[in-house]
Amino acid sequence: MGLIIAYILFLLNLVWIIPTMYPLYIWKLLTTGSLRRFGDRLLVKVGEAWIENNYRISRFLYGVQFEVIGENFQDLKSNGSYMIICNHQSWSDIYIIQSVLNRKIPLIRFFIKDSLKYVPVLGHAWLALDFPFVKRSSREQLKKNPELASKDLENVKKVCEKFNGMPFSILNFLEGTRRTPERMKKLLKKNPYKHLLRPHSGGISVVSTSLRNSLDAFIDLTIVYPTENPSFLDLMRGKIRKLKVFVDVIPRDEVPIEENEQFAPMSKKMKRWVDERWVIKDALIEKEMASK
Repeated sequence: MGLIIAYILFLLNLVWIIPTMYPLYIWKLLTTGSLRRFGDRLLVKVGEAWIENNYRISRFLYGVQFEVIGENFQDLKSNGSYMIICNHQSWSDIYIIQSVLNRKIPLIRFFIKDSLKYVPVLGHAWLALDFPFVKRSSREQLKKNPELASKDLENVKKVCEKFNGMPFSILNFLEGTRRTPERMKKLLKKNPYKHLLRPHSGGISVVSTSLRNSLDAFIDLTIVYPTENPSFLDLMRGKIRKLKVFVDVIPRDEVPIEENEQFAPMSKKMKRWVDERWVIKDALIEKEMASK
């Protein structure tokens, strides 16, 4: 019964966006300059309200609480520009990240497959809110034509151009996919981490280099669930009520961003930095899991 109520409330929170978002989206398409920026601000307010309502629903139904741990968490600015990295275990990760950082930093955007822009309501909302859509080659396509990988990164670079000169927050799951028991078992011999998948640094290196003059800091989030294999359904059912989110805000000058755009996709110094962060995250999760 609780799950049905949750679905109804989350659906209602999505439905109210339709008569609010579409007029603003049309306004945005038909205007320019200060009028368009005004529409953008209103659309962001709608997005932030939607995120806040989702969190309120979870707290109301199940008493969901996030314990946020981080000394410099309070230094975040709503008009700053941030690159966010995080471990990826469940579909609920995005919901948690948005809830924890909502209205503390600019609206969080993340890269979305180009085909998803046609998803009813959500696809239009992502378009209205200027989420970056990118075309990515499949594994089969990359095997046949490895050169497509560089083309994909070039697409990412072009998408980033719209964020230069404005406050932004971009989320990047460096593991590329969710960590599941099946993937951990499959990659056992190639993966040096106990609680994480091996991260990929090419994408974040390209984005960081493209936006290096606008970035204020990197936000490294580590989500520690109370169970080893969480799912979004567990959250919806109220099985996950308390979890920890470790937040580390790293100034831009402390991250080895590649200055030369030509070398960014294969930057060795960015790869070393990412690998070091993952060692820290893995040890942190291990410590938390061992203390339970």
